[in-house]
Amino acid sequence: MASLNVALIGAGAIGKIHLKGFKRIKDINLVAIASRTEEHAKKFAKKFEIPHIYVEDGWKDMLNDEYLDAVSICTPNYLHFPMIMKALEKNIHILCEKPVCISQRELDSVKVKLSKKKLVFFTAFHKRYLSIVSFLKKILEENSLGKISLARYLFAHLGPYITHNALSKERWFFDSEKAGGGVLLDLGVHAIDLFRYLIGEFKNIEGFNYNTTCIDMNDEDNCNVLFRFDNNSLGIISVSWCTPPREIIEIYGTKGSIKIDLVSNTSTYQIEGLDHNLVMKELITHKTSNIPPHHLLIDHFIRCIRQKKEGGPSFQDGQKAVEFVLDAYQFNK
Repeated sequence: MASLNVALIGAGAIGKIHLKGFKRIKDINLVAIASRTEEHAKKFAKKFEIPHIYVEDGWKDMLNDEYLDAVSICTPNYLHFPMIMKALEKNIHILCEKPVCISQRELDSVKVKLSKKKLVFFTAFHKRYLSIVSFLKKILEENSLGKISLARYLFAHLGPYITHNALSKERWFFDSEKAGGGVLLDLGVHAIDLFRYLIGEFKNIEGFNYNTTCIDMNDEDNCNVLFRFDNNSLGIISVSWCTPPREIIEIYGTKGSIKIDLVSNTSTYQIEGLDHNLVMKELITHKTSNIPPHHLLIDHFIRCIRQKKEGGPSFQDGQKAVEFVLDAYQFNK
């Protein structure tokens, strides 16, 4: 099996998770790392035995000069677009953290350029790879809940600098120009992607409210979005940066309901004919995988590159999630 050369842009907390994921795969060469912070780049380069370091805007030189099969983009939101476009220009496969872009113009430009390439592009929606989510998907595919009437997703924590120990000193998450939005663009994209994966496409947004409660910022740190799926089911997404970590999915149907707690990996349910539902029995007794979901996503990304096939979460999945957020932001204007 031929080795693949991989580079990372962004030596922050999420970048470290990506490096751990790539390092565990056979025949992957981590050849370069680019970061605005030289201290972080050197620390990661030493830990993961990466030979080449690029700092400040050195990511451009890295993409130009290194022989790369793939790049992992783990930078502030506003930098995703120029980095994606440069990587596409150099015919490099891309794994990009969410949100893939922060405007419709950026999304459209990437879509056009990517359509002319035969490249694998993954959006880092790692929650699809949670073991408990795989059981929930089976339950829905087998129609165990009947016709879905309502789906609700609550996702909350104390913000990126407390809950996830983001390393950036500039606190760009709270800067409108650099982040592109608030908590909905940070957490809401995960919620809508998981709903699209489990239930199907969303049709239109029917309500949006928000406030700024606990963080000194111009954008929302709390919000709710009401929307409708293509199958006419109702959806509610509630996200917050102002409360201790909670992440709960509730799905209600004509045959029953299920509630999944993604923080504790537990479920509660009320389903007709439960005694005969083998998937539910598996869910009740399942044990959480020891492999982090980000690593499972990276495994899939590399398999798709080697097999020269498309996979997901794709760029289109990342695009749909951002468009959901942009539509919500327009709702009250």
